[in-house]
Amino acid sequence: MAEESIVELFPCTYGEGGEWTVPAGSRVVLMLGWGAKNRGLVQNFLQAQTTTISIDRAAPADISNSYSAIEQRPEEGDFVTRIHHDTGVTLSSGESLQVDGMVAVSHVVPDGVIDEITHRPVLFRPDQPLTIHCRITASA
Repeated sequence: MAEESIVELFPCTYGEGGEWTVPAGSRVVLMLGWGAKNRGLVQNFLQAQTTTISIDRAAPADISNSYSAIEQRPEEGDFVTRIHHDTGVTLSSGESLQVDGMVAVSHVVPDGVIDEITHRPVLFRPDQPLTIHCRITASA
């Protein structure tokens, strides 16, 4: 079985311009997560969220029930839950895979973080879903 390459979907979408490179011959595993100041806020997110992904423009798959148990991260001072979704796809050099998706919530979800500019809590709102757009390409 090919070695896994973890693709972090939020950093790919929001920090890397929607592009991610994996070693050729590796199996693509998608990862996304949610962290908050305390366990209750993460549980609130899990109860409110709907998470979908589409691979290479296929019909979106609902992966909402794939989040892990809530874990405490003492070094980060927070709690987190994650999805590791094995695509089953192994890319050869130069091949690519397009991943699109969305994380939406049914009600306002705070994460316990205070905005440094407004000094108000950061809120995840039903009318502002997080979109995912990530092209994954295998290098030589």
